Amino acid sequence: MNIEDVWAQMERNPTCMLVDMDGGRLRARPMMAVPRADEDAVWFVTDIKSAKDDEIRQNPMVCLAFSDSSPGTHLSVSGTAEVVRDTAKLRDLWSPSMEAYFPDGPDDPSAILLKVTPSEAELWEVDNALSRNFKMAKALIMQERPDLDDHAKFKM
Repeated sequence: MNIEDVWAQMERNPTCMLVDMDGGRLRARPMMAVPRADEDAVWFVTDIKSAKDDEIRQNPMVCLAFSDSSPGTHLSVSGTAEVVRDTAKLRDLWSPSMEAYFPDGPDDPSAILLKVTPSEAELWEVDNALSRNFKMAKALIMQERPDLDDHAKFKM
């Protein structure tokens, strides 16, 4: 595994849970990431009325949690978020699915950007159920700890 695998996983499965601080508690929301490795940024289009922008201004530390069960891949990305108002960047990131939330397109006054600059990532590649069961049985017979997944940490 390498850092390119982190970016590839975000591109392959862009749905994640964005975890931030809401006062003194953690809060997670499903979001659609737009990862841009060349910019060292993960972008989100969000609604200014959603309160995420206020929470991020109070505490910019966030975690993005991605999970893709079909290949058994899990990814946690920690970083710093900021609120960005940039219509040109909105146009650059825009996709037709965003029109459901913002009918006026990238010029919609409610559409704002969140930019997450990653600092660390952890990636797990987990075996499928059949392979995992075999490894568990082997470990029991051999009286050893099972090796069920590949795991790597990255500084970004």
